[in-house]
Amino acid sequence: MEDFSDRTCLVTGASGFLGSYVVEQLVERGARVRCLVRRSSSRRFLPSSAVDFVFGDVTDPSSLDEALAGAEYVFHVAGLIKTPRPEDYYRVNYLGAINLLEACRSHRERLRRVIVVSSQAAAGPSAPGRPVDESRPCSPVTPYGKSKLLGETAARAYFDRLPITIVRPPTIYGPRDRESLLLFQVVARGIRPSLAGGSEISLIHAADLAEGIILAAAHPAARSRTYFLASDETPSMDQLTAEVAAALGRSAGRITVPDWSVRGAARFAEAIRVFGGSSMIFDRWKAEELLSRYWACSNQLARAELGFSPRVSLHEGIVETARWYRKMAWL
Repeated sequence: MEDFSDRTCLVTGASGFLGSYVVEQLVERGARVRCLVRRSSSRRFLPSSAVDFVFGDVTDPSSLDEALAGAEYVFHVAGLIKTPRPEDYYRVNYLGAINLLEACRSHRERLRRVIVVSSQAAAGPSAPGRPVDESRPCSPVTPYGKSKLLGETAARAYFDRLPITIVRPPTIYGPRDRESLLLFQVVARGIRPSLAGGSEISLIHAADLAEGIILAAAHPAARSRTYFLASDETPSMDQLTAEVAAALGRSAGRITVPDWSVRGAARFAEAIRVFGGSSMIFDRWKAEELLSRYWACSNQLARAELGFSPRVSLHEGIVETARWYRKMAWL
């Protein structure tokens, strides 16, 4: 792997869940890390030293030139994952990507790689026993997924001008993650929600994903390529909730939730968000993703071309995450 010592790396979305892991691993590799953050962003999980901060946002083109000055690697991790207004997904995930890539053009002589973090949601759900791979046409089912696919399309338009690699993670989990917390909280109350019929879900621990992202940035074969970065395991929803129950030491009862109830809960969650100011990720679109049931993706291309090899098993990752939630009194 290429040595990142003293390389200047810009990380957008550095204060977010995944961004903090990317920053952490770059610092460990000796990189000079520059974090693009908003003034209101929490820096709780970022190193207190060895990083520089530039205030700005990918939706504000005027803030990007300073952030990119002298950068050799750009890790575009910033993205919007929840909003009551679908148009906001496009503003951040699509137009924000264009803003950043256009700004990168002025710095292309120094840039060695630009990593664009997309999502499995851009590809859409899988079929039973058939994980999606990079060759399959994309069929996103939500505004979020469509906006991430548009972000990928924008990135590909710059392939001949910038050294870009696109990575698509599935569901990301691990310590620091507030979005997976809801599942742990439900199981901690003695309930294991289950959907009728089968399911397959790809996941990846944030530490494995950050390592894969940095590997893609360093590998010469990754230029102008797209990769799924996922764990080897594709558990069913029942297997996932059983792992969570075991990690929490709870004897949780399995409850089959009908589709209409999932949609009703999503509407209720949206109402709470509107009237109570909640920032829950669950909404009608997340419900439709959940009801698609099959969200498996293949990491074989990343294994073959990059040598990607996830280290954290589902069992180890869930145990670690549950322990961390309890330590932080989030559970």
